[in-house]
Amino acid sequence: MSSDAAWRWAHGREYDGAYRRESHQEYGEGQERQIKDGRPYPARQFDSPYSRSDASYDHKARSQASGITRSSEGQRLVAYPGRSRPTELATSHMTATQLPRWPPWGFSRYSDLSPTEADELIRRGTLDFRGYYHDIPHAPYGHYHFYSAARGQYDDDTDCAHQNEAFNDISLPLMGPARPSEPWETLEQPSMAFCFGTYPGTVALNYWVSASGSTHTVVKVESESRPRRVSLLGILDRLRRLEDGLEENDPNLLYRNLYGNLLNDPDKYKHPHLGMEKQIADLITVLSRSDWIDFSRNENQVVAKFFTCKDQDRYRLFFHQLLLSVELFLRIHSKDHSTWAKKRLLPQLPPKIAWDLAVAQRWIENMGIEKPKTRSQQVSINFIFHNKKQQIEALRNFAWTLKWPNMTEVEYILEEKDRNERALEDRSADAMSWFTGVVLPGATMPWILMNSLIDCDRDTGEALNFLSHMHPNTGFQYRANTYWSWECIVGKVLGAASGVNQIAGWIGPCRFTPDLKRIEVVRVNQKPGRQRLSPKDVANMSERSDPIGPEDSVYPVRDYELVTPDTEDISDAIRMEKLNFTPTSSMLRTSSRNQEYGPVTFDAAITFAIAGRSWPLRLTYDVMFVAAYPCHGGPHVLFCEYAYRAVKIEDVVDIRNWGYNDRIGGGSVSDDDLDDTQKVTLYRNTVKEVLVIEALGVADNEVFARAWCSHWGISAVTANTNRTCMACSIREAYAACLNVVILTDGRKDEEVEEIERRTDRD
Repeated sequence: MSSDAAWRWAHGREYDGAYRRESHQEYGEGQERQIKDGRPYPARQFDSPYSRSDASYDHKARSQASGITRSSEGQRLVAYPGRSRPTELATSHMTATQLPRWPPWGFSRYSDLSPTEADELIRRGTLDFRGYYHDIPHAPYGHYHFYSAARGQYDDDTDCAHQNEAFNDISLPLMGPARPSEPWETLEQPSMAFCFGTYPGTVALNYWVSASGSTHTVVKVESESRPRRVSLLGILDRLRRLEDGLEENDPNLLYRNLYGNLLNDPDKYKHPHLGMEKQIADLITVLSRSDWIDFSRNENQVVAKFFTCKDQDRYRLFFHQLLLSVELFLRIHSKDHSTWAKKRLLPQLPPKIAWDLAVAQRWIENMGIEKPKTRSQQVSINFIFHNKKQQIEALRNFAWTLKWPNMTEVEYILEEKDRNERALEDRSADAMSWFTGVVLPGATMPWILMNSLIDCDRDTGEALNFLSHMHPNTGFQYRANTYWSWECIVGKVLGAASGVNQIAGWIGPCRFTPDLKRIEVVRVNQKPGRQRLSPKDVANMSERSDPIGPEDSVYPVRDYELVTPDTEDISDAIRMEKLNFTPTSSMLRTSSRNQEYGPVTFDAAITFAIAGRSWPLRLTYDVMFVAAYPCHGGPHVLFCEYAYRAVKIEDVVDIRNWGYNDRIGGGSVSDDDLDDTQKVTLYRNTVKEVLVIEALGVADNEVFARAWCSHWGISAVTANTNRTCMACSIREAYAACLNVVILTDGRKDEEVEEIERRTDRD
């Protein structure tokens, strides 16, 4: 062997020519290695940071850089990354300079990979998408909650937006104050802790999956057990005493305070309910009565409207229910109630009782009651707000992030220095809820927050008084900006535009439109999306999207392809021309439109200019855009059975109704012949081919791609190629039963201007 050949063999350099596999006695019977000219060849080789033609190549440096550790496993000799491999290479996201090789060093196109080699060469840095479905407690058979999770090597990565801690109250963990690690650990479903996607206008994968579950299941609970009648002063006095906790050190006193004043003990003479478990059961039974307020219902989730109510009977009913809920909450979380029992109890509670506990928890965390004062047979009650300063600061951050156009006025009101102005919490029920901190988890919080901001801006007048969580397909125009709910399709599409932010469920500032008044609330006519997942779709997520494909004994190298978008020829021919709104009712097609009886419903559309021609796209369907989960060490290879079609953004105009040509039952049914329900149920969720839209470049390219999806009713995965490679985005689309992937390159983020937080008063 020549010295050059010996060096190349020792350092694993690639030989020209074909490979063959042979048995070699030197390594024991049955052991195999790749052989070239009778000499063993390494089974795996990492890319070197040094070029072969580099005259300054250092053998020792190359060996340290590659960091290969060889190990025998069964009958194969394989190679693994050594521990000396630089940490940055193992944990960093993709960069433009990383150009992986396929086939990898040491393999040809006709080589076969063992399962261990496939895991190392193909699966490494990718994600495993898994779906779960759970029966809903106390609901009829066939009602499920759906969930998803992505498992990888780097648990710190997420497809969820990072938001201010002040907005964490949008979700409520069942087991304690720590942020939930899994979506089934929260009270509200779908879980709002796993809702908002990384990019404005997007959602996380879990929300897309969970939205197909039984989200509006009604669970009825009935009880005939009545509580004792208690005066309002007695209720408030007991609430004040409970601010210091239960009398856990005196079981007899604890028993007397509950059964002597609030409940009846049917066994008090034979077997009094001294145990914590029996007291918990009795409280649950009493709270199951149908005449209590059901806080699980959307219309009851602005809690402040009950403790600011002028109806004295309703007012007393709320505080009576609150007291019983606090008694139950403190007992469940008592030191005498084991963690094991708590973990079994909380997920099994009927929704009505679980939401009573949520009200109790938020009250305990944020509110206090001063000693009531009685004057001329009237009771005067003063509340203590423990976290008002934090709530003010959170609202201020919310307004600045959305670039609110009248921050001078808002800052003036938030300072509360003018004695002639009303207190912040007295401006409305929403403001009372926000500034006291008694905000229930779920989709209600964004509306309470936005209405509180509007209450702090006197220039909005009466025009913006119609924002409500009961109508999520809503937005509004204020001065030269529009703002949209995260559940409104206009916001989902415009979230991709330059300069747009998303915070706490609101998207803005977005483009102005001359079709609306200077200050006007808008309800958007949007049809439901055309896709829903079944339990089988959820359960098979991992199987549909495995990076190496179906399980096998060997994995041919030729079955995998390195896929990347075209970054050389990027389109710059698309621009957003106008945001269009047309009233849906012919009676309202007048310039004298007013909102005395509520907001007007509009059909929304966006007109784009493409190469000198106008292209209007109607925002017809309420589709979702799923933020792609980040991968590491990409771009990765794609298994051959994951079919896809990559198109430039300007070519999308020629594609119509993608992914919905295969209908159950066959036939040539027109979309116009189907109602919205049929359009959902007739379409298969089997993904035959994923359309990959290369919306690289200016932000308007992605806006156009999203508008096209809404026009045709197609939800999509949205991926920034600097965080998620093309192959992993396609696999996530297969996991989620989605037919479209929108690729961007993050230039939108570069276009966003930093805001200097100054007002005219500074």
